[in-house]
Amino acid sequence: MTLTRRSKRQAQLTCWLAMLAAMAFLPAAESEDNRGAASTGESRAVPAVRILDQQGRQVQSGKRLAGSQIFDVAVGPVGNKLRFVPETLNISVGDTVRWTWGSDDHSVTSGKSCIADGQFCSPDNTNCDAGILSNTGFVYEHTFSQAGSYSYFCALHCFAGMTGVVNVSQPSRPHPTPRPRPTPHPRPAFQQ
Repeated sequence: MTLTRRSKRQAQLTCWLAMLAAMAFLPAAESEDNRGAASTGESRAVPAVRILDQQGRQVQSGKRLAGSQIFDVAVGPVGNKLRFVPETLNISVGDTVRWTWGSDDHSVTSGKSCIADGQFCSPDNTNCDAGILSNTGFVYEHTFSQAGSYSYFCALHCFAGMTGVVNVSQPSRPHPTPRPRPTPHPRPAFQQ
């Protein structure tokens, strides 16, 4: 064998060994549930991951209720860089507020008197006390699942009056129209 043939053969063997090693370790990376389902051909539901905020409360899943709405708020829009527009929103339980940044260096941080209360905050509902700032074009959404009045502010510009309020009420449900009950028909008497 020549030297180049031997080098090619050695390179091929090394490649095959690397692929075999990778194939041996791939199944080990799967969970036990997934391996069992894959080998039997059955599909199993994978439990959802629970994400908690810094207070240990479950973070919203991002799923909206049927019939709910999205309400937009501009964060520091052009010409009014130190305001949320609108500053006050009135929504129903299950509705989502979508804040869109119109200028740089702003946050959405829940709380009153410029003190974070950890209920929600941009960018991802974690580390709310830090007041993480985002820039133009960033979008943050929060779905409100309980009635109440929720104050929020920009961590950097709160003292300049950059605050807002979301008032959340129970959704008004129309009362269903009662259905008329059918008139019972007399049953024939059994005669002997």
